[in-house]
Formats: sequence, structure tokens, C-alpha cells
Amino acid sequence: MLTRITERHPSLLYADFRRVFWNAFFASASFWTMLLARGWLVYELTGQGLWVGLVTFAGMIQMTVFGPIGGALADRADRRLMAIGADSVGIFAAIALAAITFAGWVEPWHVLAFAIIGGLGRAFGTPAEQAIIPNVVPQEHLLNAVALSGITRHGSRIAGPLIGGALLTTLGAGSVFVLSGAFLVLAVHQLVRLEYRSPPRPSSAEGVFAVAGVYRDILDGVRYVERDPRVLIMLVLVGFHCGATMAFDSMMPTLATIVGGADATYSGIIVGIGAGSIIGTLIVSMLQSDAAMGRMFFIIGVGSGLSMFVIGFATTPYLAVTGGVLAGATQASYMAMSATFVQRITPDEFRGRVMSLYVVLAAGHMAFVNFGFGWLSDGIGVRLLLIVPGVAWTVGFIAASILLPEVRALVRTGNFRERPEPVAVAAEA
Repeated sequence: MLTRITERHPSLLYADFRRVFWNAFFASASFWTMLLARGWLVYELTGQGLWVGLVTFAGMIQMTVFGPIGGALADRADRRLMAIGADSVGIFAAIALAAITFAGWVEPWHVLAFAIIGGLGRAFGTPAEQAIIPNVVPQEHLLNAVALSGITRHGSRIAGPLIGGALLTTLGAGSVFVLSGAFLVLAVHQLVRLEYRSPPRPSSAEGVFAVAGVYRDILDGVRYVERDPRVLIMLVLVGFHCGATMAFDSMMPTLATIVGGADATYSGIIVGIGAGSIIGTLIVSMLQSDAAMGRMFFIIGVGSGLSMFVIGFATTPYLAVTGGVLAGATQASYMAMSATFVQRITPDEFRGRVMSLYVVLAAGHMAFVNFGFGWLSDGIGVRLLLIVPGVAWTVGFIAASILLPEVRALVRTGNFRERPEPVAVAAEA
């Protein structure tokens, strides 16, 4: 049985990848349980989708502001220690929020403030964690490794919210915050056991944290992306995808109330997304040929937009949860494959910065759009805000697959077009 699993998922043969896998699982489970509890708590306190959107925005926007700095530091410092420090910040935010919730002192602005603190930790930790993956598996197993990591990030929506949802309905939001902190403690434990260490970087008199050096590295990373149309197009599509099809968290409490079931339906949708994510990313992780990867990339890209129709037209809890399963299966797979395509063509010396830009576009769009949709949903309702962006993404992705040479080559062959010469980025003195 074990042999069959490792044949299909060869990245699991490597001990350090298994530690990275479990770190990502526990850290992601913490994030989703925190998202679940913060959203429902602030909705109970205010009864407004605007506040849910604001808190969701506050937990994600730091990735846009500080993510590039985190990416630059991940290419200069020890990625393992960066991730440990970031998770430690999240532990503090979770336990502190749990304490004031249990004490009965919690107010909406408290939830907002600790969402900001927790988001700051993720902004510095995520680029480091993403950049470690290609360092602990061979190149030929990168898709499998990234897809399995996608299972931990998205599939942990099951483990975290399933337990968190039960705690939410019985013991309240404070207990879910404790659970979120416990997940992060387990995540740090895996990083402590990691044998990988970042290779020595070129020595510099200015030091790892020198502002001028970090700023210069960020600019070099941006120039690299600008000069490689393959990476640039993938990052643009990722931003569009996340804004149009994945920024619906702030609307789910309202939708759950509309279709019936309240907090039980809300938890069910989140768990359904996680279940779909596991199914989708498992299928993607077992793809063997480049051509199959290209075909699957097109299918899940279109399916990601269509899943929004199911959620948007849902009239019962069952349909809403079913839409969540479809959304998870297609969206998680799309993000896993996009990350793989970007990682395998990016040199290691730029990987932290490029992946930080990847996450900035993903989290930034989700943050702003979640906030906007939460605000607009109080006036025009959630259904229109689910269906129209889904249509926009579906049409846009199909058009890109037909009209843009890089995307057309990718969906047809599973590879980008060959470039006549490597991309060079000269650092400024």
C-alpha cells in the first residue's frame, strides 16, 4: 500500500518534504478555522456583511503590502527561520483573540486588529514556505509536490472548519481561536524538525535586513517578471482568477442565512470547498504527461468560473454545499497547477520574490474584492456578485487560451513556448 502511494506521489519519499507537507497542512488549517470563526463572530456582533468583508480584507491585505518584502527576505535569509517566526506571530494573534472572546470583552474592532496582526505574519511566512518546496524535492517531482501542498492548503478546509464548525456551534468562537493557535503550534514543530537550510547567499556588507538591499532585490524581482512573458501572463491570470472566482468568503454568512441553516450551512460550505479541493488536487497530482496537464489546466480553468453559477443560483443548503465542492475542486487545482508552472521556470535565486508576487496578486485581489463584495452585498445581494464575476472569468480565460500564444501553447502541450534566450536581470549597484 505504501509503495503504491509513493509511486503515485514520489515527493513523499523525501523526509523534508513530508515535514513541509504537514507544516502547510497545520498552518492552512489554522488559517481556515480562523477565517471561519472571525467571519461568523463579527457577523454575530454586527449583523453586517460589510464588517465580514472588512475583517477578511484586514487578514489578507498585508500580503499585498508586505509580501514583496517577505519574498526579498526569503531570497536573502534562512527561509525556515522566517516561516517559524511568522507562525509564531499567528499563534500570538489566535491566543490573544481567544482570551478576550472568552472574557466577554470582544468587540468588532478587536477582531479587526488581530486579523491585521495574523495577516502580517502570513505575509512574511508564505513566500518563505512556498520557496522551500523546490529545494526539498527534485525538479521532476515538483508538480506532485506542489499539488500535494495544494491539498494541504485547500484540503485543510475540511479538517479545520469541520472541527472548528462543531466547536463554533457548541462552545463559541473563542474555542475555535484556541484550535487555530494549536494548529500553528503543530506547524512550527514540523519546521523545527526540518533538516533543510537555505544555502549561503552572496555576502554583503549591508546585511540581510538592509533597507536599500531589500528594496533593490524587490525591484530585481519585478524586472525579472517583466522580462519573462510566461511568468507575467501566469501572474496576471492568477490575480484575475482569485478576484473573480475565489473572493466570496465575505458573502458566505449572508448566503447561508438566505438558503437556510445559518452557521451549520456556513460551516458546510467551507468544508465542502475543502472536500472538493482534496479531490481536485489529488487528480492533478497524479498527472503523468505534459499534454494531460495542459488539457486539465483548461478544464479546471473553465470549471472554476462555472462553479460560481452553482453557488450563485443555490436555493437550498444542499445546492450551496454542492457548489462549494465544485468550487474547491476546480479552484484549488487551478492554483496548484499555476504555481507549478511558475515554479518550474523560475531560477531559485528569484523564487522567493516571484512567489511573493504570485501570492500578492492572489491574496491582494481576494482581500480587496472580498471587502468590496461584503460591502455591496448589503445593498444588491450576494447572487449577482457571485454569478457576474464567474461569467467574466470564464469568458476571459477562454479568450486567453485562444488569443495569447503563451497560454495557447500551455493548454495544448502543457509547456510554454521555447524562449530563444534566457531572461537576464542585471542588479543595480
